[in-house]
Amino acid sequence: MLLQQVEEPLGGNIPFMSNWIIQDDGAKGLAPLCDLRATFEQRTGGLTTLERLTKKMGCLPSGFTCDDANRAAMIAKRTGLTNTTESATIVDHPVIKKPWEILDHLPTLLADDLEKGSELGKPNMGSVVGKNRVDVDPSVTIFPGVVFDATTGAIRIEAGVTLRPNAVLCGPCWVGKGSTIIDGAHIKSNTSIGPNCKIGGEVGGTIIQGNTNKSHKGHIGDSVIGSWVNLGAGTTNSNLLNTYGDVIVTDLEGIRHRTKRQFVGCFVGDHAKFAIETRIMTGTLIGTGAMIATTQPAPSPTPRFGWHTDSGARKFRIEKFLDVAKTVMARRECTLDAATEVVLRELAG
Repeated sequence: MLLQQVEEPLGGNIPFMSNWIIQDDGAKGLAPLCDLRATFEQRTGGLTTLERLTKKMGCLPSGFTCDDANRAAMIAKRTGLTNTTESATIVDHPVIKKPWEILDHLPTLLADDLEKGSELGKPNMGSVVGKNRVDVDPSVTIFPGVVFDATTGAIRIEAGVTLRPNAVLCGPCWVGKGSTIIDGAHIKSNTSIGPNCKIGGEVGGTIIQGNTNKSHKGHIGDSVIGSWVNLGAGTTNSNLLNTYGDVIVTDLEGIRHRTKRQFVGCFVGDHAKFAIETRIMTGTLIGTGAMIATTQPAPSPTPRFGWHTDSGARKFRIEKFLDVAKTVMARRECTLDAATEVVLRELAG
């Protein structure tokens, strides 16, 4: 996935690292998680792959490779990087080709990101248990009753986060900038929450990309959740079969895959919406822009822009979807750029 140009000698045997490039590859296999982002923009630990490799290399890449013109325009608009056709050699980083493989690598990548993260400071309130690192930015608001349980791993709370009363955070975990952890929330080990999220209830072994709302009670475990997702009150997923067997996931093309994992929750594309008390069964895959409002469990896979109610299933009209998406994003002073809208229309067919 990550690419670097060949090293050139500088003064004898001292290597000089020339410009490096990064590749957007495997988006189809990772669908729907990378429908609206480069594969290297996917959060795979505390950081995205791009953020992690930029730290490792000491600078931003000089460009990226992508053979889809519309995707390339979307990626360039968001990252500021240039699409290139330069050849390169591979930099060492886990290759992730399927959504559940993100979960396979999450514990190692999250622990590494936490270990290499800069020191932020110590919490000025709350109770700390355990001897692992607890890094809390000075701008974080901590209410009474918050517990930092660092007995099994480090904890990192970035700038502008609010930790509401009686929240419990268990390491290893990472809470991104500007997020809010709701009163009484239980953030379990191996959880990475991206920036500007609102998270309540019980969340464990899960990556949330960013700008997602799960403000109410309900369980989300061993899952990967996209951006701009709204999980209604009481929405809960299963992450273990009653047989304790290997979880099978059916992708958007109807192909069944053995994950070789006992614990698998759900994989949710960007802008998906869930009504209150939605049930999500083990190994469910939800397409970008889907809307689930059924008393029965969410169908798996739910196609992109699927509109599911007890009255039946139909397709979310793209114009209506775009209106809703722009309204949701405007609430956080964000806009839907034209390049991403082109990709959304293409995905909607």
